[in-house]
Amino acid sequence: HRLARKKASRRGMLATLIICEGEETEPNYIRGLCDHLGINRAAVHIESGEGVTDPEGLVRKARKKFTSDGNFDRVFVVCDAGAGGLAEALKLAQNPVRNNAGETTNVVVVSSHPSFEFWLLLHFEYRASPCTAVEALRDLRRHLTNYEKSDPQVFQMVESGLEQACDRAQRLKHDLNRTGAASPDTDMAEFIRLLREMKQSADK
Repeated sequence: HRLARKKASRRGMLATLIICEGEETEPNYIRGLCDHLGINRAAVHIESGEGVTDPEGLVRKARKKFTSDGNFDRVFVVCDAGAGGLAEALKLAQNPVRNNAGETTNVVVVSSHPSFEFWLLLHFEYRASPCTAVEALRDLRRHLTNYEKSDPQVFQMVESGLEQACDRAQRLKHDLNRTGAASPDTDMAEFIRLLREMKQSADK
């Protein structure tokens, strides 16, 4: 596995570690996303939080895995911010981590507030009014009546709305800046932009 990752990064794509809070939804979505973007799966290692759900705990886990494994170039934490603890996680993420090659990087925190389902909802509609995780899930099920967190095809179910979701997420950032509100919010559009950039530089 390690050799496969090294080979993948030699082909240009940075070896990327992604720690997800969710056991199924986020990993399944990101695998589908990587396939959609044409990113070699050998270059991306996805792990769930395995019971760690708070943003700060996930950043600690990501830092530990990045430094102990040492074969990665980039590291992301995909988490929900609805339960709080994001400020502490962002602060910890700013402390650089070092890989085997002696290169340093920072953990990039990709949060969705209140939940990842809010990001999925943006594939179908624009929403700027605050909502709970329960409400985000309820509204998502208006569009995806058979949505289940464990569905391995979650990305394929929303794929046609991906570009609109990215546009809506960026529009939402502008709206939040204007109003001073903190939620709802998601960093997933920025995460996708970074993945695309890594893919483009690998293709050069």
